[in-house]
Amino acid sequence: MFRAEPFFDFTYVWSSMGILLKGFGLAMACATFAIIIAIIFGLIMALMRLSSVKSLKGFAFLYTQLFRGIPLYVLLIWVYFGLAIAVGINMPAIMAGVVTLGLLNSGYLAETFRSGISAIDRGQVEAGMALGLSKRDVTRSIVLPQAFRIIIPPLGNQYVDAIKDTAILSIIGVPELMRETQQLADLHYKPFEFYTFAGLLYLIAVLTISRLLAKLEKRVSAHSAQSPIEAIP
Repeated sequence: MFRAEPFFDFTYVWSSMGILLKGFGLAMACATFAIIIAIIFGLIMALMRLSSVKSLKGFAFLYTQLFRGIPLYVLLIWVYFGLAIAVGINMPAIMAGVVTLGLLNSGYLAETFRSGISAIDRGQVEAGMALGLSKRDVTRSIVLPQAFRIIIPPLGNQYVDAIKDTAILSIIGVPELMRETQQLADLHYKPFEFYTFAGLLYLIAVLTISRLLAKLEKRVSAHSAQSPIEAIP
């Protein structure tokens, strides 16, 4: 007599836990390195957008529009396959994935940083200049610390998006969580179980990061209660 297998049988999921957690760790690493790249390039582009030099403003504007307008799927294919065909640059799949996520998110963070910097009261900048600080010192000591407090929530959201976007890296063979889940689900014919567990891992990561960022925001807000002008020796 035919005997149907039980629905939501996680036996194969538990036996494949090592592979799934390894893929999850790789996904988190890719997202983390990508967001670091995005922060660096995003901040540079934001400062260029706020520059008085028209050529820098124009370049930064085109940069942000380009990487905010291209879908991740298309950009990933272009970076991994297009660069190899066009200019002979062959990146490993993981590196191509990290670079792609970094470039894409840098376009969004550039606007986030620009908005945060623009939100700082101009009077504080003028006060810093009146104290004899250079424009660079004012930016580093007065503007950026306050802007950082403002951009923590959207920065956290961008990091969460990067974590979820790592699932697309499976199309170029990056052995992250989603690719491993797909292969194991096909191997054991247990798609609901494997995808459910993968979804739970993503959910745990998102909730953990949101919690940590909330604590960071609270700590930074308490630390920045003193006026940055008063804190300057």
